[in-house]
Amino acid sequence: MIQDILRDLRYAIRSFAKRPLFTGVILFTLALGIGSNVAIFSVANAVLFRALPFRDPGELAFVWTRLPQTNVNRSLVSGPDLKDFQTETTKFQGFGAAVALPGTLTGDGPPERITNAYVTWNTLDLMGVRPILGRNHRAEDAFPMNPQEFGNPNPNLPPNMVVLSWGLWQRRFGGDSSVIGKKILMDGWGSIVIGVLPRDFRLYLPADAAMPGNIDAWGILPNNLSDFQREAAFLTVVARLKPGVTLAQGQDEMDRLAQRLRENYQVHKTQNLHLVVAGMHQDVVEQARPALIALLGAVGFVLLIACANVANLLLVRASERGREIAVRAALGSGRGRIVAQMLTESLVLAVAGTALGLLLAWQGVRVIRVLAPANLPRIESVSIDAGAFGFAAAIAVIAALLFGLAPALRAVRGNLSDGLRDRGTDTGGARGNKLRTVLVVSEVMLSLVLLIGAGLMVRSFSAIQKVNPGFETKNVVTFNAPIPFLKYLTSQARAQFFNQLGDRLASIPGVEAVGGVTPLPLAGGEQYSVGSYGKMGETDEVYRTNKADYRSVLPGYFETMRIALLSGRTFTRADDEQGALPVAIIDAKMAARLFGQQNPLGSQFLMDHFDEKTFQMGRVPITVVGVVGNVRSTSLASEGRETIYVPYVFQSFLPVTLTVRTAIPPGSLVDRIRDEVKALDPDVPVADLATLESWVAEAMSQTKFLLALSATFAGLALVLAALGLYGVIAYSVRQRTREIGVRAALGASERDVLRLILGQGMLVAVIGILLGLGASIGLTRIVSSYLVGVSARDPATFAGVPLLLLAVAAVASYLPARRATAIEPVQALHEE
Repeated sequence: MIQDILRDLRYAIRSFAKRPLFTGVILFTLALGIGSNVAIFSVANAVLFRALPFRDPGELAFVWTRLPQTNVNRSLVSGPDLKDFQTETTKFQGFGAAVALPGTLTGDGPPERITNAYVTWNTLDLMGVRPILGRNHRAEDAFPMNPQEFGNPNPNLPPNMVVLSWGLWQRRFGGDSSVIGKKILMDGWGSIVIGVLPRDFRLYLPADAAMPGNIDAWGILPNNLSDFQREAAFLTVVARLKPGVTLAQGQDEMDRLAQRLRENYQVHKTQNLHLVVAGMHQDVVEQARPALIALLGAVGFVLLIACANVANLLLVRASERGREIAVRAALGSGRGRIVAQMLTESLVLAVAGTALGLLLAWQGVRVIRVLAPANLPRIESVSIDAGAFGFAAAIAVIAALLFGLAPALRAVRGNLSDGLRDRGTDTGGARGNKLRTVLVVSEVMLSLVLLIGAGLMVRSFSAIQKVNPGFETKNVVTFNAPIPFLKYLTSQARAQFFNQLGDRLASIPGVEAVGGVTPLPLAGGEQYSVGSYGKMGETDEVYRTNKADYRSVLPGYFETMRIALLSGRTFTRADDEQGALPVAIIDAKMAARLFGQQNPLGSQFLMDHFDEKTFQMGRVPITVVGVVGNVRSTSLASEGRETIYVPYVFQSFLPVTLTVRTAIPPGSLVDRIRDEVKALDPDVPVADLATLESWVAEAMSQTKFLLALSATFAGLALVLAALGLYGVIAYSVRQRTREIGVRAALGASERDVLRLILGQGMLVAVIGILLGLGASIGLTRIVSSYLVGVSARDPATFAGVPLLLLAVAAVASYLPARRATAIEPVQALHEE
């Protein structure tokens, strides 16, 4: 048995080595199909299938508040609500909470912008994370804090206990183990380092969560969060279920708790609060899942097309091996033995193609990691690992069966001894031709589906690029200058700093305007930048139902971004001074909804205001002083909510992004901006310095990623389908040499022969296209959620793509048809 296998392997290798061009085409085709599948599988495996790198990750979940009244599905949790979770549930091992804000690390070395997360003492333990140096937080590390001091820290507070990320430990402290116990300054607050986390630790969060995942330092939250206001929802909550408890059971318990909260607290009754228990892994990958599943389907189509192409080539080879197979049968080889030999040959091809495919996949993964959007979870862990090798091995076997079984079975059908009589020219006969035609029809059909999907993405991308975001992106530089809050305790002190910085930047030659905003449009994560509003005298229920984007801006922002001023005025520095009247600028959509046809200037309405001194949420009457054009704040794909702009001091606890419009190349300002910030305050770093154009481009990164991959796979499918069609027509021409010679001898012109062969190819293409159109109508629903300004049944795409495929089919058919016209009748008849 083993000797037979070895003999078959040696024969297969020798036979393919004798036909290098034939073998090379097959290996290249398989490498494309298998390599693309392995590459996308590696991405899907890392993102969708591989468990999160935490202890017992299946027990971990997020707990979000859902507010059906305002269509908010992933909102944050307040301190008192967290306390209720901890005391009124029995299905959970525990709850941890976190809040993250940009901060400034000062002291040894230059100032550095970092991202701080403040967590309950048990959060890291709850996730099963163990430091490589020092320890995690303990209950005794936390201390009570007056809620008023949380938003406006007291310099006399005890030091905060901090666990560093591996990255911050390396770049700031050089990996020095003596950092444990060291006192550092974070936002001017003395903190003591108690631990360093592992290199590969990262907090994974949904793409639209308010918290970033790249945390530099983990401080500790006060231990009296239950004393904070129930309306002040600012915590991201992580939970761990008890062993054996399912998500459904945890959700049932939270549903009962939500009912009690609605009954006991008016704020939750008005909001119709619901609590959602979402498995951590499922929640993290929720937004990426549809796109990756669609890409897996696309590369699956490419593999099927590749296998159909190889099967066609092997059918041709089998049809030419009639004499060889007849001799084997005459020498005693049974049909099963012959099939085994041919399947061995297919497996050899599949293994070699897989080896080449793995090389292509390795390069493909590197490209994908560069192209992938920043919010694609776990992209940093994508690699060609053992799982990818196992997947490749499985594909090799499946592919060998897919493209090898039909030729093998076709070769042993009928009377094998016929091969000795007919010189082995075509044991497959008409049935072989029909099978090859069916395979090519399938290739055309699958290619059309992929091309239509890619065409829709291209049309959508084109539509997005034409969208007016409401501001001008050219020649604008953006950057962050996070100031230490303990150094600038009051909102007026912070406003004064930014106004002075604005004066310095405005004095740079070529600078036309300077402003700032919290947060910049298209920043994502809406939990901190969305609030309620309402007319004076409206009911509480109506007020909480109205939601708008809040933007806190510095004077000069509208001029820098060139947002159209429709009426009234923009903000001045007087609006940021202590004692100034609370004023707002609203967009046109807000003006139409709130005031209709009335002139909104001078009118008042109510909006939420978070008082950073008292850490209390309240409502304040605010006067409209201007109306500006609509801006796409959350996404280029949607118009979004109404927007309310307020002076910076009204909401100064959030990080501000500075905007600088210049008449000179933006890159020439980089060093000067850093110098001016340093001259004003050496403790303030410059971070995230970029052009506004690149910022907007990053907002389109997910669409670009999907477009690039879908277009690549559709292109591969088109090339493979064209090669398959060419192969079938070329072989048909060779088979019909005698027929064409007879036709020519009887007076058929070159045009007649050309029409005959072209007609055969185009008929195959038309049948495949018709079948593909039917399949596309159903499958394009998968990409419909990613389309902007384009219907999933876009007429231009459904008309243009088939025409493109017909053109390619015409070229693929024309080449062998042209060769057929050159057949000499006498020579053709003589050869037969």
